[in-house]
Amino acid sequence: MQGGRNRGPAGALALLFGLGAAILAATAWAEPVPDGLGSSEMLLPAEGLVGLLSLPPWPGQGLPAVLVLHDALGPDARSSAYIDQLLGARIAVLDLLTEAPGEAARDAALAAIALDGRIDAGRLGVLGFGAGAAAALTAPVMARALLYPGCASLPHPAALAGAVLLAHGGADPANPAAACRRLAAALEGAGARVRRLDYAQASYGWDRPPSMPGEIVLLPAPGLAERVAARPWPALTTLAAAQVAGFFALALRP
Repeated sequence: MQGGRNRGPAGALALLFGLGAAILAATAWAEPVPDGLGSSEMLLPAEGLVGLLSLPPWPGQGLPAVLVLHDALGPDARSSAYIDQLLGARIAVLDLLTEAPGEAARDAALAAIALDGRIDAGRLGVLGFGAGAAAALTAPVMARALLYPGCASLPHPAALAGAVLLAHGGADPANPAAACRRLAAALEGAGARVRRLDYAQASYGWDRPPSMPGEIVLLPAPGLAERVAARPWPALTTLAAAQVAGFFALALRP
């Protein structure tokens, strides 16, 4: 479940997307948080699924929205920085709080978002972390952000419309640069508009918040039998979150 959201040092790009618009913890079931800084509501997209829908301050009507799909171990705090930045860009976010979401869970969550009268059902995106990026890739939406998706093992769709942001680390064995370049080229060949970000020296799961300085954890990664080292990098997380929010702000504009 979502806890408090701690931000690392903000760079210039981060300031563009309203770090002051923080996501708030859920309170009563399906009731907004009443302090005027935004709101969060628990949702049941389908049986067995739970999500946290967060709305930006002064949401109005016709908002774009992004669905968050987590990595293989299920929900963790990796999504926090991205949700903060998306809310600052006036984009609603549904954080799907379920383990290893597949296409059925993804589609149920997207259907739940589309039924919300505050959301523009024609302006939806999906953000996927690791294993969640595989489900994000083929989602029927305008834009997809794939963070360290396992470039070597991710299938290449024959046809894909819309925009794709592909972000990976230069020191990530699950996402070698050559494989990610081939994936980006294949997605462009399928019809998508693709932007690729290669963060030099970044590991798999660089955006996982550390519980202590210098912490290194081993995480399952798409396409690999063994776990890989994840070295948290808070400053890069701040930058990546701002770039993801900027990508969706442009890709989901009316």
